[in-house]
Amino acid sequence: MPATVVLIHGLFGFRRILWIDYFAGVRPLLEAMGLRVVVPALPWAGPIGRRARRLAEQLDGETGPLHLIAHSMGGLDARYYIGHLGGDNRVASLTTIATPHRGSAAADHVCRSLSPMIVFPGVRELTRERMRAFNDDTPDLPHIAYRSYSASRPVGEQPWIVRRYGRIIQEQEGDNDAQVSVASARWGEHIETLPCDHFELIGKNFWFNPLRRRPPFDHLPLYRQVGEWILEQPCT
Repeated sequence: MPATVVLIHGLFGFRRILWIDYFAGVRPLLEAMGLRVVVPALPWAGPIGRRARRLAEQLDGETGPLHLIAHSMGGLDARYYIGHLGGDNRVASLTTIATPHRGSAAADHVCRSLSPMIVFPGVRELTRERMRAFNDDTPDLPHIAYRSYSASRPVGEQPWIVRRYGRIIQEQEGDNDAQVSVASARWGEHIETLPCDHFELIGKNFWFNPLRRRPPFDHLPLYRQVGEWILEQPCT
């Protein structure tokens, strides 16, 4: 029986809208490698606990071993599922991609600048203070492989719609992908820092500047690398 991969989307994410997949081209790539792929749909702006419970509901019939691949906040949902909702009995590995394990200065800025009434619950949970409490309450488990990838683009190469957040993170945390710093994304076995922004990691390009070019990034080799690692793991 092929290994099962679970692709977990991030905050403001989706499984599929019309013909657009959140993880562009990733499912067919992994299936062509012989892996079975599950793509849950989580509350798009909900808090970690609610998103994780929805994840648990959708994985209820899965017997494992499961290999979770999570982008951004999806990695926190996965950690909550593993640590608090029985996922530790089914999950063999968790690979997080630009997950804000230690929070984000961008979330701090939004929560300070806007009224709590208009800040989405998911954003409020991504402050550095809230994530310190989350990490204290959600330790890694020794029988599960935790792996991570971070990403970084120079601020001048980040899409203008999120560049202000990149500047804030750069000042307070260092190199980042416009949403998450490299320091925050490093968790468990850190594999690599990828030369891209937060959205290129899922095949989305929000760079609209005809006067300036930036080095392109192809996200699919990343998922192929993760898939190859999963195929090397024991099935039990």
